[in-house]
Amino acid sequence: MHNRNTVRYYLLLTAVLFFLFISNDFGLVDVEKTAIVMAVGIDREDDTFIITSQIAIPEEKQQGASKTTQMVSRGKTVAQAFEEINDKTGWYPKLVFCRLILFGEKAAEQNLFDALDFFLRDEYVSDDCLLAVCDGVAKDFLNVQTPTNGVSSIAVQTLLSAHAERVGAVMPNTLREFSATSAGDSKSGYLPVVKIQTPQEEVGGETGEPKNPSGSSGDSGSSGTASGGSGSSGGQGQGGQGLTSGSEKVFVVSNTALFKNGKRVGELDKAQTFAFGAVKTDFKLAPYTFSTDEQSYTLTIKHNDPKIKLKMSKNGTAKVKIEVVMTAGISDFSKAKNANQVRDAGAVPKKVLQTAADKLEKQIKETVLTANEANCDVLGLTDTLKKYHNKYFNEYKKDLLSRVSVEVKVKFKSVR
Repeated sequence: MHNRNTVRYYLLLTAVLFFLFISNDFGLVDVEKTAIVMAVGIDREDDTFIITSQIAIPEEKQQGASKTTQMVSRGKTVAQAFEEINDKTGWYPKLVFCRLILFGEKAAEQNLFDALDFFLRDEYVSDDCLLAVCDGVAKDFLNVQTPTNGVSSIAVQTLLSAHAERVGAVMPNTLREFSATSAGDSKSGYLPVVKIQTPQEEVGGETGEPKNPSGSSGDSGSSGTASGGSGSSGGQGQGGQGLTSGSEKVFVVSNTALFKNGKRVGELDKAQTFAFGAVKTDFKLAPYTFSTDEQSYTLTIKHNDPKIKLKMSKNGTAKVKIEVVMTAGISDFSKAKNANQVRDAGAVPKKVLQTAADKLEKQIKETVLTANEANCDVLGLTDTLKKYHNKYFNEYKKDLLSRVSVEVKVKFKSVR
């Protein structure tokens, strides 16, 4: 009897699955009628949202870099702006593939959630969608051509990768994480700042741009990099024609913007961003360069162990104690060493480790004070206060950052 019921169960299950198979399109996308949005730029003019959608264009036998186009639309709400894309093109915007939302400078001066609420409600937008802000107009940033990748949004996403976070180069944030911290008791958050630079650095007082735009007398290596990554046609690469002076830029995301109640209130520079990462994320093979009176060193941080404690006292004072243990090995010196020192890359002199610890201690303290002065609780101290010191919460929650003192202790350990 039991075996007979089992057979009936599997037959019923098979029938249900077969019905679903013949009745569902499994979310297939008709690319002829759909605008596949890869990234969104958000700017504001007074109470109007200006949305720049970077849309992937499907082409048969597409060669080279992915082809995209930018569609600009306006609306009193973000939803209305997206509907305008359909009105203009007949394409329905599909946000399931959107991996980057970039806010312009003017948009970041107002509450970001005026726009983010739309993406939080949209069930097709991934919670892991990356967020960033830029110094300028988001529309212009999405139009940038880079020598490393012809699609600007992909170039930015590469810089905001998990690897970049592990090496301390950037502090990326997602729609889910930024919304969660901003909605918490701290009302604070952070986002990476996207900036634009020329791909060529100055060398010996001369700019790195070639004197001859045609590239005939320029560096062949630079020409190949620029033309190959920009999506130019292959026929231009031979004579260096793919390199156009000043036409390509690179993105830099080493700074971090601070937010309170969804509005931008401050910024951490490159060194402070690294220090912030040292107490908030897990480092893996992160380079750390510093100088002594004799020379400069670069350490490779194999592992970090941060601890943040909030201590309250009855006399009305509060103290945040930050302890960080770094395990590191030597990576490079600015001056040549003997053969034995070069071979033994793991051993680091105690004096060098102490100098590194002193410098990072100073950077971490400056970072916390910069955030506190902007009234941005990036360490989540208000949430910690409520969770572990609830009896002080009502008294301290409004002005905790102005009342708290900061104590930092950093220790560098050699890998052996």
